Amino acid sequence: MKKPFLLPILSLSLALAALPAAAATPTPERYAGQQPEALLKTAPEFAKAYRSAVRDLELPTWTKRLAAGTPAEVVDIGGKPHILTSACSQQGCQDERLYILFDVQAKKASGIFFLPPSRDNIDDMRVALSQWYGKPSKEASNFLMERAMQDAHAAAQAAANPAAPQ
Repeated sequence: MKKPFLLPILSLSLALAALPAAAATPTPERYAGQQPEALLKTAPEFAKAYRSAVRDLELPTWTKRLAAGTPAEVVDIGGKPHILTSACSQQGCQDERLYILFDVQAKKASGIFFLPPSRDNIDDMRVALSQWYGKPSKEASNFLMERAMQDAHAAAQAAANPAAPQ
């Protein structure tokens, strides 16, 4: 006697077994809009990748919590989606900022601890003391440096014109 109902049950079982594997890799959009501190608390794969990438660096204590920062956004690096967020000291982002680029698929973080040039001294070479971490690709490092310089310029403009609308 044939049991025709076994085939649909077997198919359903196989489909359900595949679900955890698909759910194991979150989409980049899951991270978008979250503050870096929240990502450390709610996204263990992000926290693990970040801590692994910076573990050998001597960074300020605020980099352990990432309490002040910018919401994560999805960016394209080499045709592949990444999460970009940045953090700075609670005293402000004028002196130093940490950029984190997270590859969701590879579960790897890289970035730069960025020291922006002084807005008061055109010959300032602090940028040369910035520290890379996590071995970003050439394309990723170019992207991060460009973003860091744009943000530094915007912060300097805002500091120079505090009454101007943002």
